[in-house]
Amino acid sequence: MIKPHQFIALAAASAASVVLALGLYASSNRWSAGRVEGSAFLPDLAKNINSVGAVEVTQGGHTLTIERSGNAWKVRDRAGFPAKPEAARTLLIALAQARLGEPRTSMKDKLSLLELEDPAAKDAKSRRVRVLDTGGKVLSDVVLGKTRYDAFGAGKGGMYVRQAAATQSWLATGDPRVTADIKDWVDTKVFASDATKVARLTIENPGEEPLLIERTPPPPKEPPKDATADTAKANEPPKPPAAPSKDGKFRLAALPDGKKLKKGITMDSIVEAFGSIDLDDVRKLDATPAGDAVQVLKLETEGGPTVTFRLRKDGDASWLSLTAAGTEGDAKKTADEINARTQGWEFKIPSWKAEQIGKRRADLFETS
Repeated sequence: MIKPHQFIALAAASAASVVLALGLYASSNRWSAGRVEGSAFLPDLAKNINSVGAVEVTQGGHTLTIERSGNAWKVRDRAGFPAKPEAARTLLIALAQARLGEPRTSMKDKLSLLELEDPAAKDAKSRRVRVLDTGGKVLSDVVLGKTRYDAFGAGKGGMYVRQAAATQSWLATGDPRVTADIKDWVDTKVFASDATKVARLTIENPGEEPLLIERTPPPPKEPPKDATADTAKANEPPKPPAAPSKDGKFRLAALPDGKKLKKGITMDSIVEAFGSIDLDDVRKLDATPAGDAVQVLKLETEGGPTVTFRLRKDGDASWLSLTAAGTEGDAKKTADEINARTQGWEFKIPSWKAEQIGKRRADLFETS
């Protein structure tokens, strides 16, 4: 039988064990709330953030520079193409708020394990970020590495970092996910359309007759019912049902003599491919593309503008430029918006998208 003083001792020991276990669990549990009391990663950046004039990102040997122009941001390496202002702000705030948590390796040959290797090397995953003021003075020069999710507790990610001139690495708070890919810095939407508003599409290829794709007309309306006709119809022998139409929402205005569409080819899919066109890259366009290597695609919409696309190959890349025309009302307003965003620029688009919209006769018709 346990005596009172023995029971009290056992209870105290059990309570101490529970407290110890909870403490060990909390210290090892990745879902526990994180707390970082380290020093600021870039203390001077926070003080000078309003004087930032440019951000330079190097990754895998490629460099992209975003520079401030008044209240806007532009891509210096793409002749001043507009950048998303929120992209620069997000990066700068994340860097200014980052705090150093734990020191990591300072051995140069181990930095690649944290994706902190030399960013100028081919295929490097590390990202060197130089922040310059409006006069070109370097405010910060750092290398950002691998993300570590929940590094400081649930939903509190971190990243491995180092100063560009040093090999000492750190686990720091924040994760701006910055890259040197142009698509992360600009609005990638080149053009969007609603297929229900498209009236016709003309595809002109050098050396070929144009292809005209038009909206399939609705079936003819039945004439008003007539009692006499109904009686006569009732006495007629039954007729077999009409064959269903093979046309979709769109059709070729004229099928060339002796030609047959390839299996699986529909005009609907060609028109619908114009629903969303996104860029992979962008460059300045000095003159309207012309010549035997240029496809001209004209998209006409009901109540909207007519948009003319020019598609051409440059090596293995497909480049697209466009202009819009509208005479009045919403058509003119939409055309002006499209031209303001795209005039003077040529956009590299994915090869699969170029194949969807830039059809040739050989793509559509079976060979005899």
